[in-house]
Amino acid sequence: MPKHFPENVQELISSSQNEKRMEERLWDLTLLFLEGRQWLNFDDRLGKYAPVVPPRGDGLFRVTVNLLLNVYRNVLARLALAYPSTVVVPASPVYDDIIKAQTSEMALKYFWQSERVKVTMTKMLEWLLTTGTAALHTYYDPGKKSVRLETFGSYNIFFEEGVIEPEKSQWIALRSFFPRDELLEAYPKFENEIGYEVAARPYEDSIKPTLDSAEHPPDRIETYEIYWRDGRHAVVMGNTYLYKEDFPVDAFPVQIVRYSVIPRKLWGLSLLAPLLDLQTLYNKARTQIVHNIEMMSNPKWLVPKTAGVATSAITNKIGEKVYYNPSGGRPEQVSAAPIPSYVIDNVTRVQSEIGDVAGLHSVTLGKRAVGVTSGKAMETLASYDTSQLQGTQNEIEAAVASMAKCALMLMQHYYTEPKMVRMLDNMGKAAFKAIKGTDLSNDPEVFIEAGSLFRHEAQDRDAKVVELMQLGLLDPKIAMDELSFRTGNSFVSERVRGLAHAKDILEAVKMGADPQIYLSDDLEAFRKVFTEFMQSTDFYALEDDVQDNISRILVAINTAGMPPEAFEQAAQNLTVWPRPKPQPLQALGPQGVAPPMGPPPGTQQMAPKMQPKGSGAQAERAGSNRAEALMSAARGGGAL
Repeated sequence: MPKHFPENVQELISSSQNEKRMEERLWDLTLLFLEGRQWLNFDDRLGKYAPVVPPRGDGLFRVTVNLLLNVYRNVLARLALAYPSTVVVPASPVYDDIIKAQTSEMALKYFWQSERVKVTMTKMLEWLLTTGTAALHTYYDPGKKSVRLETFGSYNIFFEEGVIEPEKSQWIALRSFFPRDELLEAYPKFENEIGYEVAARPYEDSIKPTLDSAEHPPDRIETYEIYWRDGRHAVVMGNTYLYKEDFPVDAFPVQIVRYSVIPRKLWGLSLLAPLLDLQTLYNKARTQIVHNIEMMSNPKWLVPKTAGVATSAITNKIGEKVYYNPSGGRPEQVSAAPIPSYVIDNVTRVQSEIGDVAGLHSVTLGKRAVGVTSGKAMETLASYDTSQLQGTQNEIEAAVASMAKCALMLMQHYYTEPKMVRMLDNMGKAAFKAIKGTDLSNDPEVFIEAGSLFRHEAQDRDAKVVELMQLGLLDPKIAMDELSFRTGNSFVSERVRGLAHAKDILEAVKMGADPQIYLSDDLEAFRKVFTEFMQSTDFYALEDDVQDNISRILVAINTAGMPPEAFEQAAQNLTVWPRPKPQPLQALGPQGVAPPMGPPPGTQQMAPKMQPKGSGAQAERAGSNRAEALMSAARGGGAL
């Protein structure tokens, strides 16, 4: 049964737009403050923020000391340095799951580099710090035939009207602006609708009611990409559906990230929003101080009217002569009252409160803290400030893990074997086979976790290689190759390739084939894969001849490079139970009794005649020969 797409989709978008109008005003004010335009008032008549203009002729001017910029840059740098990467963890220690996990991680690393995920994450952090909410959108681009990633700011994210949590919204819409020509090329069936669609109108003023209108030049068409929780996916222009489908994978491709999560509040609270009032108070206090300094540096003059001093006689000219009538009174300056000390204290207090609210203090900002001289104390204070970002980092890591899972599932659905070979070269076939056979939804065979465990920049790769070499876990020659060729961890790729090759050989043997295994193959990988399979129930379900063949292959792997006798000996001692039947030490006689060791019987009978009577040594030797004959017969299985 086909799923229903609503007819009034534009009304749903408009309702969501109206509901977040007050939030947009806060976002506008935050962005304007960050730019340095901080003397503003909201004009209800115009519906926008307008600059505060001082009265003409009063000599006042506005002082703006933008403390928000340093806070913004510092936190952005901290979060950008600690941005998460993804790690694919196998669901079990079975080598089948290990191969799937490692190949999936290789594919994600390629996606990480090709899509410049670090740059996208930085853009997302910029929106988080300023507006408090951002979105990561993972999708498949049929034009470039690759999985892509993009970020959206708060202005271009729309939820269902009335929800208080993003997860409760039945749909999420992402707004984009495209040139008309691009839309006509992408959707030629809707040529008439696109041709007559009214372009999104940008505002003419430099300060707009909503700053998102400044994101696009004129003649751009507004479109919305909508994802429903039940799997519906559509691209909408007005009320026209340009594209409709059921999303092909069991994953939601839009991940919402919030800087500070407030219960029962849909939109996240940004870093800068709580600092706006404090920044305004700081600017006012600094303006008062500067104005007082100007007044004290340029005091007023008391000039008697009878002194005969012209209005333009007293200027700022150096060495200026002023003529006056002594009998009429002498002009004199009147100094302004000095600024009270509590005004200076108030400025310091406001600046300190900005750091307290932002969670950043002097040490974190690279300044010396008053009364703190110990390096350990400074490090502790900085770590406390960093720990306050843990909530935001948890939000980011959860979104990145979901994004990586969606990207991997899209690769699994859309990518072909030639595509994977172009991506990963000689690992491409193994990766394609492993990823295609990996269950990521109902009973996942791998789990995707987010953290800073695989940082794939050059310095991170080199540091990891050096650390492994210092711990004795990596051969120095291999480490030199990794550092010289900038391969980082190619030894892991080689091991995964060896495991995948061993698994393919095992599958061929199970089908009855007799493949060739060379000394140049990764025999350790073969040994682990074959040993693990022989410990499973699937091994005992095979035919006896196939079991024997697999067993002999494992023996051949264990005795590779040894003489043939070693193979035969190992094959004989392969099983513990049932115990193998030993080979007889001597050939048995016709009656099943081994012939006695020593000279022939006739010689033994003649010997006593040749020896002196009562010779004890000869008798003892004869008894020993008879005992050996009996023991040989017992070992050979003959009857006594």
